[in-house]
Amino acid sequence: MIADCLDAGLPEPTFMQNGAHFVITIWRDWLTDDVLAGLGLNERQMKAVRYVKEHGEITSGKYQELTGAEARTATRDLVDLVGKQVFTKRGEKRSAVYRLRGQ
Repeated sequence: MIADCLDAGLPEPTFMQNGAHFVITIWRDWLTDDVLAGLGLNERQMKAVRYVKEHGEITSGKYQELTGAEARTATRDLVDLVGKQVFTKRGEKRSAVYRLRGQ
């Protein structure tokens, strides 16, 4: 099951014991084109989402390189993506890494 999810480009399923029940959660790509369009993302942010879908994570430096944005703009865009619950942030300042929510 794990291999099939990874082969499909999806996150690994989660396995959890919940009382007498064993729960398996299989994640799907919830960031469809319709969902992304409804979030009002700019082209730089859309490019970052596509990059993270393919590579798993992005840093502010990589965002700047990918989009040509200045450091302040990159920070503002990434904070907005976290606020819209598209990305989660791990780490602080230069060591911060952004991943898709749920991964």
